[in-house]
Amino acid sequence: MADKPSYRVNRRDIQITERVALAAVGQSILRSQKVHGTDTSLMFAERAAGYHTSPHKHDCEQMNYIVSGEIYFFVDGRGYRCKAGDVMRIPRNKVHWAWNRGTETAVVFESHSPPLRDRGGASVALLGPDDDADKIQHMSNILVKMDQAEIDGIEARAVAEEEGREAAE
Repeated sequence: MADKPSYRVNRRDIQITERVALAAVGQSILRSQKVHGTDTSLMFAERAAGYHTSPHKHDCEQMNYIVSGEIYFFVDGRGYRCKAGDVMRIPRNKVHWAWNRGTETAVVFESHSPPLRDRGGASVALLGPDDDADKIQHMSNILVKMDQAEIDGIEARAVAEEEGREAAE
């Protein structure tokens, strides 16, 4: 039906983008697929072992579902070791970054509301006839300058806390 809105797409039909992440430390490669509506975006992301981003923020709430692997998220000076099945919230405008310290790729489904516009890569718009693509308020990542010693300290404390807790269990 020609008048049926484009509210659905199969993930296999979404272009895969592979590039150095905007907030990357070194050559951290992000493989991703993205879709968005008027108020939310969804990204299917693969972050290889060693993937590490710099502190950044965005004016949208982020919800992460860890499908496989494990990855640390750092938010407001605290670290969270996330494994398959975990859900991690990053509140709007909170400084955060990620680090895959594991040996396998971390697969993460990320939702951003309002939608996050990341540089590079395509995003499939799931819009209908009443949706105006020009009025969608896409948010952007904003890099946040932090002292490297502070970042290192936050990461070291988080790793010791999270891995120490796991060893005690």
